[in-house]
Amino acid sequence: MASDSHDIQATTEQPSKGGHEGAHEKGPLDVDTSMVIWTWVTFAIVAFVLHKVAWKPILAALDSREGRIQKALDDAERASEELHKIEETCEALKSEAASESKQIIAKARDAAAEAASHVEAKTTEKVAIMYENATRDIEAMKNQVVADMKKDQADIIITLTSQLVAANIDTAGNQELTDRLLKDL
Repeated sequence: MASDSHDIQATTEQPSKGGHEGAHEKGPLDVDTSMVIWTWVTFAIVAFVLHKVAWKPILAALDSREGRIQKALDDAERASEELHKIEETCEALKSEAASESKQIIAKARDAAAEAASHVEAKTTEKVAIMYENATRDIEAMKNQVVADMKKDQADIIITLTSQLVAANIDTAGNQELTDRLLKDL
C-alpha cells in the first residue's frame, strides 16, 4: 500500500516528457485511445461470452415460454369456441326437449279426451242396456202381477160361486152373501 501511494506521488510530481513544460496534464475527463480500444475489446469479449453462455439460454427460455403462452392462449380460444358450440347445442337440445314435451302433452290431452269419450260412450251404452233390462224386468213383473191377479180373481170367483151354489138360496140371500164375501176380501 505504501508503494502504491508512492507511485501516485511520483507520477504527479514528474514533469511531462516531451519537453513541453506547461503542457496540459491528463485529467479524469480526457480520452485515452488505448483505454477506449481495450474497453471495446473487453466489451466485445464479454458480449460474445454472454451471448454464448447466457443470452442464448435466456432467449431460448423466453421463446419456449412465449410458445407455451401462445399454446395456452390457443387452447383457451379453442376451449372457448368449444364451450360456445356446447352452449349452442345445449340451447338446441333445450328447445327440442320443450317442443317434444309440448307434443307429448298435446298427445296425452288428445288421448285423455279420446278415452273420456270412449268411457262416455261405454257408459251410455251400459245405461241403455240397463234401461232395456229394467224395462223388460218391469214388464215381466207387471205381466206376472196381472197373471197373479187374474188367478186370484178367478179363485175368488170360483170360491164365491161355489159358496153361492152351496147355499142355494134366494136372490136376496145371494145379494147378502155377495156383499158379505166382498167385505171379507
